[in-house]
Amino acid sequence: MSNETKVGILAVVAIALFVFGFNFLKGLNLLSNSTILYASYENVSSLTVSTPIFINGLQVGVVKDIYFKDDLQTIEVEMNIEDGYRIPKGAEAVITSASLMGGVVLNLKYNTVCGGPDCAQTGDHIKGRLASVLEGVVGSTGEVNEYLKEVQTEIRPIMDSLKANIADPNSDDAISKSVRDIAVVLENLKASTSNLNKIVLSSRQPMNGILANAQSLTGSLDQRSKDIQGILVNTDSLTSKLNNLQIEATLASTNEAIASLTNTMTTADKAVGQLNSLLEKLNNGEGAIGKLLSDDSALVSLFSAAERADTLFKDIKERPYRYMPIKSRRKIKKYDRQDANN
Repeated sequence: MSNETKVGILAVVAIALFVFGFNFLKGLNLLSNSTILYASYENVSSLTVSTPIFINGLQVGVVKDIYFKDDLQTIEVEMNIEDGYRIPKGAEAVITSASLMGGVVLNLKYNTVCGGPDCAQTGDHIKGRLASVLEGVVGSTGEVNEYLKEVQTEIRPIMDSLKANIADPNSDDAISKSVRDIAVVLENLKASTSNLNKIVLSSRQPMNGILANAQSLTGSLDQRSKDIQGILVNTDSLTSKLNNLQIEATLASTNEAIASLTNTMTTADKAVGQLNSLLEKLNNGEGAIGKLLSDDSALVSLFSAAERADTLFKDIKERPYRYMPIKSRRKIKKYDRQDANN
């Protein structure tokens, strides 16, 4: 036997063991014959695959598969029943709560045994039903009724005793006192309601007048609001027109004034600059005026020249003949003597 054959046989064995172990963990025994039955439900109440199936508390199989039928509303449950258990075709597959703590199981319930063609075969459908929580805890419907009867029987004496204590006005029981207090409160509430009803009836006429006046006032306000709305619309229109007329002219005048002011400021800046330059030159002693301001000797010389010029002007005024183009020196002396005599 070649190595490839050995590897193939080992792989087949491994796959078979895997399939067998997987189904065994799900509760399915591939080595024994079983019956496959189906049941339909509208709600499976958290039923899952591998959920155990019981008959009178004895596990006889597991849930093999759960899926939706073609209408996507009905849920189909596939049940795997071990070999050796005969299930009547009229049996019910009831999903029941396992306990008050949660969890569900699937119980197969039937009243008669079957034999031959009366027993369900692989592929048959049986009736499915979801039991209530109380039925899951207590038992069947008959058992539930019996349980309720017993509870009623036990509670009735208690209720009778409680009723007697409540009816007794001298009872010191806390419940009786509470009931009597509640009765007093209800009587007071009834009286208060009656008084309130009388007050409302007596106030109906004034209230109707107030409502009528309020309605009239509301109508007047509504009419005035329409007039005010028209005035506001006209005012808004007038304001818009005034804005459109005045704002453009104002903006144009403002732009011209700003342009003129800009030119004026530019000219003033230039004049101030020139004045600063002139003052700086005068301060540095440049030019005639600067020298006069900074040099005292030049000022003294100017005053001396002015005095000499004044003397010359006086002399010319008093003795003009000296400055005339007269060639005879003798005449000049003659005039000097005459001036001296005078």
